[in-house]
Amino acid sequence: MVLFLLVLLIVMVIGLYLEHDGITAREQDRLLSQTRIIAENMETGLAAANLALDDIRNQYLSERRHGVRPELAIHLPLLVRVMPGVRTINILDARGILIASNRTDLIGTDLGFRDYFKQVQAQPDFSTLYVSPPFETLSGVYAINLSRAIIGPKGEFAGIVTATLDPDYFRSLMDSVLYTPDMWDAIAHGDGTLFIMQPEREPLRGMSLAQPDSFFMQHRESGEKATVLSGKVYSTGEMRIMAQHTVNPAALKMDQPLVVAVSRDLDALYQPWRQQVEFQITLLVVIAGLSVFGMYAYQRHRHRLERQVAMAREQADLFSIALDHLPTYIYMKDHHHRYVYANKPTLELFGCTAEDLAGSPDSRFFPPEAVARLHEIDSRVLERGEDTAEEVVVPGEGGQMRVYWEIKTPVYEDGDRTRIWGLCGISTDITERKALENKFERQAHLDYLTGLNNRRHFMELGESELARAQRYQTALSIFMLDIDHFKRFNDHYGHKAGDLVLQKLAEVMQGTLRTVDIVGRIGGEEFAVLLPETGLAQATEVAERLREHVAQAALVFDAGQSQHFTVSIGVTTVLEKETNLDILLSEADRALYEAKEAGRNRVVAAGHESDDAA
Repeated sequence: MVLFLLVLLIVMVIGLYLEHDGITAREQDRLLSQTRIIAENMETGLAAANLALDDIRNQYLSERRHGVRPELAIHLPLLVRVMPGVRTINILDARGILIASNRTDLIGTDLGFRDYFKQVQAQPDFSTLYVSPPFETLSGVYAINLSRAIIGPKGEFAGIVTATLDPDYFRSLMDSVLYTPDMWDAIAHGDGTLFIMQPEREPLRGMSLAQPDSFFMQHRESGEKATVLSGKVYSTGEMRIMAQHTVNPAALKMDQPLVVAVSRDLDALYQPWRQQVEFQITLLVVIAGLSVFGMYAYQRHRHRLERQVAMAREQADLFSIALDHLPTYIYMKDHHHRYVYANKPTLELFGCTAEDLAGSPDSRFFPPEAVARLHEIDSRVLERGEDTAEEVVVPGEGGQMRVYWEIKTPVYEDGDRTRIWGLCGISTDITERKALENKFERQAHLDYLTGLNNRRHFMELGESELARAQRYQTALSIFMLDIDHFKRFNDHYGHKAGDLVLQKLAEVMQGTLRTVDIVGRIGGEEFAVLLPETGLAQATEVAERLREHVAQAALVFDAGQSQHFTVSIGVTTVLEKETNLDILLSEADRALYEAKEAGRNRVVAAGHESDDAA
């Protein structure tokens, strides 16, 4: 009985430990996934805003050289309307005077006192995207400014162009990832200033999170892009688990990052588990108490042996009932690898009764490959006395593969633990968890709009493919392609139509290119393609074919009207063994630039324009 209670205790402890660990692991994965969703959307919005600021700055400098500014005055209101994440776009001269804005009522306002202006004025850099700490705008909105420096013809500071981020846009995005009432998420500036918190807590806005041992400081000091921490949150004083993700795309050259946080209340997260612990502890105490009482009564009253035997049987029944109600598969085998006991969930899985199970080998319930795997694990337990814990994959109903986490421990005949009688095993079906992990992994690799590889996954695949080509000295070529006049298309037909163009291009690319070719959306309307074992001449032919297919593809809107679009393509190939993916992308990008300069809707390969350009 003591051995049986010990086995039960081990099984319960292991089961509770695994369940607690599983809850933690699942929640960490979910929180990391939610922060990644917010971060990727923010990166897309920041990239779009950065491109807009760069375009406005170039247009302003051009108009400044010619002494006119009418097109810019019209352009700013239109641009703000098609960028949902931006409230206001302003141009300030070198003194901080607002000279152009989509808010015409503010033109002429002196904003030279603003920190975001002084920030750029103090150290102007043409290529830096300045991210201001949160501040209250003239209209009373708590916002963040993105700024680019305007540099005059002699290298002097000539002002800034800024985009004020719309906090309502971010709140909608943040609300969309909250899946339980105890959750909240937040965005903080890189200096630790709290920008937005959903659900909103007004007194916390603008709080500095850059405090010793705060989650924010632990995340920043870790140097990792994404972290998960548990404990007391500095800003609210609550005990929570929190995932944080730094938003700082290298391509944007931001002077300060933004940090996204998504958290859950630890008490709410583990409440069901604690109830299970209380139930099992109570059950174990009851069983143990009955067992101790029975043994004591047996020793004191040997003449009442029959009654004590009955009590022992009753206690065994209670123990069996307890095991039958545990939400896992529990079983015991003898040293011949044959089943001697299984709880109710296990019997239901095998489709047999306890009497029918006794003496059955694994081969009765599993195919040969699974039997071999189980026999190998059981042998380590029965012959070496090892404790094992590992995954086992076996076929389920309808041939579907099921994944189990199996824990097995030896059961000894004697107190000296010298003779192994058999083993006790516990198995938790983790198939759904594995499927969810795989789903999150796939989502992390794909661009949400086009279904193609996102930039990060494309770069990972590209590095691997380049290493393979260099190792085996095989050919490798790369495309960079861009949708011609995509911004004008967006401005004319709207953002939704622009999304349809991107999706149509992805469809044509997938239908034209080979399955071995690696396709990715690098950012905005820019795409890249890796062509393994393909030289420059063949790659140029493929690029021309793709360009023609795109030009022929018709995009049909809901109203029935159709529209065509074109792409420009730059092609390069691996020529030097010491090259890297960034160099190849830069070479292809320069060829793409030449294609655009030559009139668009054409292919330029390794610095030579195609003869078949339309």
